[in-house]
Amino acid sequence: MKNLTILLLALLLISCREPLVQFSETQPENSRSLKFFPNKLIGNYYDSENEIDLEITNSMIIKKSTLKDTFNVKVLSEVEVLKGDTLVNTKTFEKTFVKKLNDTLFTNVLFKDTIFSINKENVLKKMKGYYFLNIKHSENNWVVKKLHLKNGLLNLNDISTNEEIEMLEEITETKKDSSKTFVIKPTRKQFREFVKKNGFSKGEVYIKI
Repeated sequence: MKNLTILLLALLLISCREPLVQFSETQPENSRSLKFFPNKLIGNYYDSENEIDLEITNSMIIKKSTLKDTFNVKVLSEVEVLKGDTLVNTKTFEKTFVKKLNDTLFTNVLFKDTIFSINKENVLKKMKGYYFLNIKHSENNWVVKKLHLKNGLLNLNDISTNEEIEMLEEITETKKDSSKTFVIKPTRKQFREFVKKNGFSKGEVYIKI
């Protein structure tokens, strides 16, 4: 199951990617932390382009994706044993459901990832209809994502472009050190201006189902 292992490693590397911008305080400044997601956000969403499901409960955001793999029985390692419709790893005792057609095995593995869970290290705040996910990244800094639902479309955006970096430099009158992650401490007014000028411009789009 080498292909599946490679896919899992790729997902892990993406999730561990260093963010372009970190905030020294949760955003927006001087906004109260919310204990729950509002009822209008709670529900299930789907990204048809990437075949990803997203579930928002009253306190968590869970991402679900199905990793598909096809392989020949001849490539199974010595510790992998096929028992009926289950592939068993005799070393780790991991079990994977498979479908067998001649010498080919087909498998779908559900990958679940809780990307946000309201607690001391995952702080939810709101400003002008937008919700901001503050995720503790280090001892002192936070990564911030913007969550917005409108007309059945849910946008989950972050800061990922050079244009946004330049905009933050101009708004906060702070220069980014090219060799380091950009760590900033905007005022509430500066943060609001960044959002108003289309900060958090790119990200994921889901349809509410």
